[in-house]
Amino acid sequence: MDELSLPYEDLGIELPDYKKEDGSAASQPFSRSNHALFRRKALKSDGNGVGPRTEYFKKHLVSIFEQIGRPVPYRFKDHLGRKRSMDGGCLKFVGPDGQDIAEFVEQDGYIVAVTPKPVLIAQYGAMGPVAADLELLTKDTSLGETQRKQLIDARLGQGQFRSAVLVIWQGSCAVTSCNLPAVLRASHIVAWRAASHTERLDPENGLPLVATLDALFDTGLISFNDQGELLTKPSLQHHPNLVDPGMRLARSPSSKMRAYLSRHRRYNGFED
Repeated sequence: MDELSLPYEDLGIELPDYKKEDGSAASQPFSRSNHALFRRKALKSDGNGVGPRTEYFKKHLVSIFEQIGRPVPYRFKDHLGRKRSMDGGCLKFVGPDGQDIAEFVEQDGYIVAVTPKPVLIAQYGAMGPVAADLELLTKDTSLGETQRKQLIDARLGQGQFRSAVLVIWQGSCAVTSCNLPAVLRASHIVAWRAASHTERLDPENGLPLVATLDALFDTGLISFNDQGELLTKPSLQHHPNLVDPGMRLARSPSSKMRAYLSRHRRYNGFED
């Protein structure tokens, strides 16, 4: 087929521009350039597909799919009538030769639409990631009932996982030493979506944090280096009261925890 003959479907979808964490302009995952169609074998990109730009692409791919109820066309017009086309690197990351979380609809060898797989819909769908994860666990026939219960509790930050994490940190927040159970969260270091079942239940992959620090850690706005020192994203400079200078973990991380923290830093774009 003539790859230039594919029209831009007028979806009328509101699609906010992607910006870097510091608010500056960035290359758009749904480009406003007049890109040609891609063949699957021609897709190329550096890196492993982990980072805010690819996460933006995944999130909005699912959002558009849920709104239109069918595969998302490679070319379309947004709510402002702007022509959009999908970035080749992002396609590579989500496609069958990358993370395999989306399927390509092909015509004459060209990618003409993309369908997010259930695992991606569960992560970014309207029902919310926690509820979606719990639903996946209830439907996973490979799990025994004991392991299923342990994983469900761990996803909720409860049960044996929470208890074991608190034992390691003597029942207190890993940073502030607060020991008020009602405000402590058992936060996974390597995010649930990026961890194996074994890692999801490993207390070394957890930190007890007060609610504010837990939210910042879970969203990747803070992390910790191998010495336990707090690392922050530049965007937190505009919110100086959220964290204090010199914050650090109350004890040195174990070698296994350092490996988990290294993955947390890489996943959330901290220099390692």
